[in-house]
Amino acid sequence: MSTEQVLHDRVNLARLVHRLEKMVADETWMEDVAGSSTSTPAWIRTRGTLQKVKHARKLLQNVEVNDDAVDSAAPRRYDEFRRTLDRLESLVSEVDKRVAPIISKPVPILPNIPPPISVPAPSSAEESLPDTGSSPSDPTATLLPVEETSAIAAHELLLTSSDSHTVPRGPINPSEALLPPSRPAAAEKFGTQATPAFMQNSAALQEELSAQLAQMATQLKRNAVHFASALEKDKAVVQETQEKLERNHGVMTKERVRLRDHHSKSWGTTWITMLSLLVVLIGFIMTFLVIRIT
Repeated sequence: MSTEQVLHDRVNLARLVHRLEKMVADETWMEDVAGSSTSTPAWIRTRGTLQKVKHARKLLQNVEVNDDAVDSAAPRRYDEFRRTLDRLESLVSEVDKRVAPIISKPVPILPNIPPPISVPAPSSAEESLPDTGSSPSDPTATLLPVEETSAIAAHELLLTSSDSHTVPRGPINPSEALLPPSRPAAAEKFGTQATPAFMQNSAALQEELSAQLAQMATQLKRNAVHFASALEKDKAVVQETQEKLERNHGVMTKERVRLRDHHSKSWGTTWITMLSLLVVLIGFIMTFLVIRIT
């Protein structure tokens, strides 16, 4: 800490301690009543005084740590400040305990809130399957009954070798052996429902940003063209001004040379005139003296 800061802390410490003593001595620490001179509650004033005492202790600590011990009376003065601060702090703390407001906890509102009503969530299997009741055709209609399927399988197993040779078998159509394909309308509907809404919002936002960027690019291009034309105009004005300044410089140089020559000539003419007047005056005086003497 610098010497100047230590000096400031020492001066501020003495002033603050004296001010605190005077304030505590003059303060009544009474609650606000009708017609009182102050509108601040007593507990706020006590808390502010305690903060000032704390600040004074900090100043005292800084001064003691950075004291160069030149003054022999400084330690005694610091002890007196410390005792004064202890006395003021104890007095104000007692008053603060007496006038501090009673802090009461607010009434909890959590017991008054009714519990949430549980709603049965649909199973994931029911959500993933499409609604078959709303479809125009039932897929189960294309399937064979269980009894007929088992009878046909048993009959094929009981065929003899002669029947197998006599019964002609054509090529198997793969489309007949497979299950009927699902309806494209239902798939498209399900895909459309599965598309989240935020993707549509993102697409709209991207289109809006693209339009704004295009508008900004157009405006920047216009600004660049405008600035280029303004620079061209300024360049022409600067060149014209430069030419005028060069011409003025040439004229001023010529006038300076002419003025110097005129100055030298005028000084020579002035000296000749003064010498002529001096010679005439001397001749007049000599003539006057010769006439008076003779």
